Amino acid sequence: MARPEQVISVNPMLEEKFGLSYLIKSGKTLYMAGILSADDVTFELVGAGDMAAQIRQIYARMQRNLAKAGCTLQHVVSEISFTTDVKALAEAGSVRRQIYQQAGAAPPVATAVQVAGLFLPGAMLEIHATAVLD
Repeated sequence: MARPEQVISVNPMLEEKFGLSYLIKSGKTLYMAGILSADDVTFELVGAGDMAAQIRQIYARMQRNLAKAGCTLQHVVSEISFTTDVKALAEAGSVRRQIYQQAGAAPPVATAVQVAGLFLPGAMLEIHATAVLD
């Protein structure tokens, strides 16, 4: 169970609304809730029907979340991707590689699982990531 002092608040309004914490820091490990391609304020879908656009939005949000904990994509060691279309995810894989390259980071270990649907209607991808701080 997470303790209140381990929570790093990212979006208090959404955290309260959905009853979750986006970031938990336990020792040197940072756990991130699954990140969807949503607007940070309205939580509306960004990039409907466009896997590449959803990937870009997810990583933009992920980088903002990591910054709240004082780290970057270079600290991400593991990702689990939940997708409604594994073929589209594979076809847009170069977008992810470019994002990690631009951050000066090696891609982390990763697993992708195809699912029937995600929390946000129209979302094609949700990424749960774990980072290790220096």
